[in-house]
Amino acid sequence: AVLNGGKEKLRFNEECRIVSDSVSVSLPLRVNWGGGWSDTPPYCIEKGGTVINAAVLLNGRRPVEVTMTRLAEYKVVFDSRDMDVHGEFREMESLQETGNPNDHFALQKAALLACGIIPSEGGRLDEILSRMGGGFRMQTEVTGVPKGSGLGTSSILAAACVKAVSEFTGIAYDEDELYNHVLCMEQIMSTGGGWQDQVGGLEYGIKYITSKPGVEQRLQVQHVEVPSPALEELNQRFALIYTGQRRLARNLLRDVVGRYIGNEPHSLYALNEIQRVAALMRFELERGNVDAFTELLTRHWELSKKVDVGSTNTLIEQIFRTVDDMIDGKMICGAGGGGFLQVVLKKGVARQEVRERLRSVFQDSDIDVWDCTLV
Repeated sequence: AVLNGGKEKLRFNEECRIVSDSVSVSLPLRVNWGGGWSDTPPYCIEKGGTVINAAVLLNGRRPVEVTMTRLAEYKVVFDSRDMDVHGEFREMESLQETGNPNDHFALQKAALLACGIIPSEGGRLDEILSRMGGGFRMQTEVTGVPKGSGLGTSSILAAACVKAVSEFTGIAYDEDELYNHVLCMEQIMSTGGGWQDQVGGLEYGIKYITSKPGVEQRLQVQHVEVPSPALEELNQRFALIYTGQRRLARNLLRDVVGRYIGNEPHSLYALNEIQRVAALMRFELERGNVDAFTELLTRHWELSKKVDVGSTNTLIEQIFRTVDDMIDGKMICGAGGGGFLQVVLKKGVARQEVRERLRSVFQDSDIDVWDCTLV
């Protein structure tokens, strides 16, 4: 339903032209705090969604970058620097094949379709590029972020692609169109997914995002105004712990959606309750009550395990137990089951102390505290 609704709105753009020799877009990542899974079809289509999340820098930088460059030759070139893959396309048919999530360039192809650069069927690539004023290279890179991080990387990369393509070809857009394009892209690529990741990366700050029931998800994005002392405290106490494991969100998504469609009572209760927790998180943050927010973060973690028992595993539980006396709150990132964990440290505890504790227990593993900053 989402895919068909999105495709009805997508139109081949016969007017766009390359308006710049080069355009670059870089975006931060996001951490999910409350309401995750309520943004995912079919739940949000039937019930609406409520999410609170925040944009973060990793190691002081915005890790997601897309660069569009004009080429004299009539061809489309994709370069994925972090995956070390390169592809050149001179025929339309291969660019229109987007249903294989194992395709290295499925995301880039879907972005061209979503933006109307190429039609979904038919057409000649050389004619289109001649009208646009040249071929182009789309270079994508996610710097220093492990695969399966749980930080919304793939959706944020999709958003960066749409934003870069639009600016490169002079296509006017607003934030709602960006969100909808990315949601449609994920359906085109058969990866599924919700809308919170792209909002988390496209908008700086802490966001409270809601949608009402309906196939067309119209997002209401509100910035959460946290008092400066509380925001500074949260930035000092918030930390990311890398598990050294990865898990494909697509597989988890199918499990969660299956339980919802099957009307499993524990899952239905948790999906409703996590939206209420998200609203309470906003309330406490706006009051500047970091400790109350932290309690709600842990509450959400318990609810997440009701939605999907696979969101945790023996290693994750062991990591949390290892630092339990040093933290006040805990939560997974994204789908869980691997990637990053997020914690709120006890007052007076430094990230370096947590790092040393983890290293003393897990020694030569990849488990470590990573530098992150709320932005």
